[in-house]
Amino acid sequence: MSSLSKVARMVVRSMPALQFTGLLILLTGCGGYSGPSEYQQLKQKLDGFSGVIAAAGGTATKEGKTMYGFQAAGWLIDLTDAKITDELIAAIIDVGQSDPVFQLNMSNSKITDDQLAKLDTGKALQKTVDLNLSNTAITDAGLDKLSNFYCITELNLKGSAATAAGAKRMGNKQISNSNTPAPFKKQPKLKI
Repeated sequence: MSSLSKVARMVVRSMPALQFTGLLILLTGCGGYSGPSEYQQLKQKLDGFSGVIAAAGGTATKEGKTMYGFQAAGWLIDLTDAKITDELIAAIIDVGQSDPVFQLNMSNSKITDDQLAKLDTGKALQKTVDLNLSNTAITDAGLDKLSNFYCITELNLKGSAATAAGAKRMGNKQISNSNTPAPFKKQPKLKI
């Protein structure tokens, strides 16, 4: 009889069956799953997202931010001059489900009112603090479609088709929204 068998018999006699099963699994492994870990899956998703942004001509970095005593990690996305596609919008919405999009710069792009509305209904703008839509075709009608945002403190509409009146209506929605934290219940700083 091998010494491993002798050790196993001594363990069986001295341990309840449940503990022995746990030890057996620990020694031999589960053997049922050989794919990537949850961490590896998340890393692949984030790397894939950064690749989608880079393919569109932009950058995306994940950073920690402290605002009004709140600290969180979120995305800073720069899509200046980028080609905005529905697939890109879907990728931003998808990544925004797990981590907030703090900064979204879509200046000099061809983002449409409908694409902006998709970002809103997909809740990608909920924790956006800095939204740059300068030199785009965004209109007041596009701003009027927004309702799922709570933290915009800076809104750049310079060179767009949107007006100060449309931006004010948008700010009023943020102020009156019950989900808006108290420090954000104010009109965003506007560049127009």
